[in-house]
Amino acid sequence: MNKTEFYCPHALLPQGWRSDITLSVDDSGMVADIRPGCQQGSQALSGVVIPGMVNVHSHIHQRLIAGLTGFVASRKDSFWSWRERMYQAVSTLDADGFEKLSALAFMELVEGGYTTTGEFHYPHRLGGLAPHDTADLVVDAALQAGSAITMLPVWYRHAGFGRQPLGEHQQMFDLSLDELVDVVSRLENRKKSSDGNLLGVGVAPHSLRAVDARDLPEMLSAVGQGPVHIHISEQPAEVEACLQAHDRRPIEWLLDNVDVDRRWCLIHATHASKAEWQALAERDVVVGICPTTEADLGDGLFPVEEYMNAGGRIAVGSDSNLAVSAAEEVRLLEWGQRLRLNRRNVLGKEGEYLATGLWQHTALCGAAALDQPAGELAVGKRADFVVLNDSHHLLNRLPPAEQLDSFVFAHAPGMIDQVYVAGRQQVENGRHHGREALQAQVAGLRARLVGNS
Repeated sequence: MNKTEFYCPHALLPQGWRSDITLSVDDSGMVADIRPGCQQGSQALSGVVIPGMVNVHSHIHQRLIAGLTGFVASRKDSFWSWRERMYQAVSTLDADGFEKLSALAFMELVEGGYTTTGEFHYPHRLGGLAPHDTADLVVDAALQAGSAITMLPVWYRHAGFGRQPLGEHQQMFDLSLDELVDVVSRLENRKKSSDGNLLGVGVAPHSLRAVDARDLPEMLSAVGQGPVHIHISEQPAEVEACLQAHDRRPIEWLLDNVDVDRRWCLIHATHASKAEWQALAERDVVVGICPTTEADLGDGLFPVEEYMNAGGRIAVGSDSNLAVSAAEEVRLLEWGQRLRLNRRNVLGKEGEYLATGLWQHTALCGAAALDQPAGELAVGKRADFVVLNDSHHLLNRLPPAEQLDSFVFAHAPGMIDQVYVAGRQQVENGRHHGREALQAQVAGLRARLVGNS
């Protein structure tokens, strides 16, 4: 078996920072060995090496409207008015436009330090395609970008609690249980092929608004044992609607109907009660926090410090892909808690560097939530890593822990030099090699959206 050797002057390993080591990567892109010193014939990496971040929650199609929802139509603008704008925009995409948009967006995520993405995919019938075809299109786009991906096909049945009928723009999201099973089965078969090293498969009941909790046991028995992700308790109006319909808060209602365990990832959980988040921590559930999207939509702040202190696991996601920087999500994860609690360095441990522990925790928890062999540089894990730009003026000549702190909390363009996924370089000098061919087409999609074509 051929191996590729990467010499790292400094690297973040599970046991902490290590200097002067060589990563040995096998033909399948997995870390086969980690040895001290520079091995003969190794490829020297010039900067600090950190594990690629795992993006636990993405809606890749929403990159289409990034930055285009700032017009103040009403002083009562909210998540719900933003959602209508998103529905209208997505309905303008055809299959070709969706594929190009997705490929470029995945490339931007890789440039931003994400080497694995969990795609919460629900525009199943976009452009008149069949659900399994749109799923394949998303996987193709991720692989074109060289990104690992866990596909989370979404079960979407209703417009609100009480099994309300879907609205006009939601029709493309509709998926019967039989169709969901078919999509998952086809993805599992694809995973067994040559794409298997980068492709993971799970399932995602969209929310308890879109899927009745009482229907979840049947779904779970039909789709196997992969990861299960769900939006929940993102908005106060959602909590109130659930109380009115079922006399239970959303997480309470979920726990009443389903045996939630560590393969579950609850996205947002922003308005979880103390009893609810304590129950999630006891079940070792990952909570997926999406700080830039939650800030953009005015969602609120989940009690991250308390959850982590209770043993709960936290991952980060790009969600609406308004921002595509892993450093930005990790920074806002911490800063949101500072604003909530009026303290600094909330999510760190005494005597340790904040960004080091937070990067390790969120990357590893994200990988667990997506059932991906990623999130850390260790033997048996995929060789996904980011090389910081040691010549950047905010990083140059700093020790590695201070470089990572500066990368996260003083993030600036040019701080990422290279990105590798499964040992293959995808980003050089901060730029993905495939982006130039797609930028003009995606610019055209956005221009047409605002009437400037």
